[in-house]
Amino acid sequence: MHPKPRLFISRELMPSVHWAQSQCAPVMHGTTRRLYDFEFMYVMTGEMRVHFAGEPCPVIYQSGELLFLQSAVHHRIEITSDQGARLLGIHFDFYDELDTGIDLDMVVPEDCVDENHFCFLPVDEHGDSIFACRYSAVPLEIVRWMEAVREEFLSAKPGFETVCRGLMLLIFAALMRLQANSARLTSPAYDKALHELADELRKDMQLQWSNAAMAQRLNISEDHFIRLFKETFGTTPHQFLQRIRHHEAIKYLRESDLKIESIGRLVGYEDLHRFSHAFKKWQGVSPRLYRRMCNIL
Repeated sequence: MHPKPRLFISRELMPSVHWAQSQCAPVMHGTTRRLYDFEFMYVMTGEMRVHFAGEPCPVIYQSGELLFLQSAVHHRIEITSDQGARLLGIHFDFYDELDTGIDLDMVVPEDCVDENHFCFLPVDEHGDSIFACRYSAVPLEIVRWMEAVREEFLSAKPGFETVCRGLMLLIFAALMRLQANSARLTSPAYDKALHELADELRKDMQLQWSNAAMAQRLNISEDHFIRLFKETFGTTPHQFLQRIRHHEAIKYLRESDLKIESIGRLVGYEDLHRFSHAFKKWQGVSPRLYRRMCNIL
């Protein structure tokens, strides 16, 4: 049980942001800790495992997935991918409980715990958290809102707190809708096969995957396959594949000197035109301009 539950009423939400950063985390085993506030952590590239107290197995988060860390919960974050992981994190509360204008220690000092400092967790009528600890196939708009929160928080421009609050409310609403759409559980007969297929998509994104071929692997109709995939991951197979290709393309554009056409082929696009068109649709700018902007920053 969370030490400070609060019945969820949407109009009472008044989030404040305490910290927002992108970070490159090396391979590490991490240390067990607790937070006074809450954290969203989006995995841009790589993989991490989160060990929650009382759970026999860690929860695995891969590229494109989002972690929601509750206040007061013991956990340990382990970065397992060989190249480390690129993460986008936001520390926040739900009811404007903590002053963002002070140097806030968000990690609980276990030798001097202040129980009153833990932030309230919004819960439903059964006492369960409104938000899940793991979200798969996070829609791109949520990632963009998280990036906008980071930019506003770091800018500290007049009114940035209000802008951050509005963006956080958009994120909350989108996650609640995403959770509602995935509440229908996939049949256990297909759940394992779908997750194994998703792992293959991440590993071999350069291949030309078709819905028909993927459906055939599960021995079901194409329409049934698309419906099951969307119920499991909150997005269609095509959108899922586009998203992981886009994030991998971003990594290559930022961290390599490869030609843009070569990057396109590596992530599954047959020619430069198709890659540029798809990238601009997701990012809003062409791959060439995106690389140029990264080199300027």
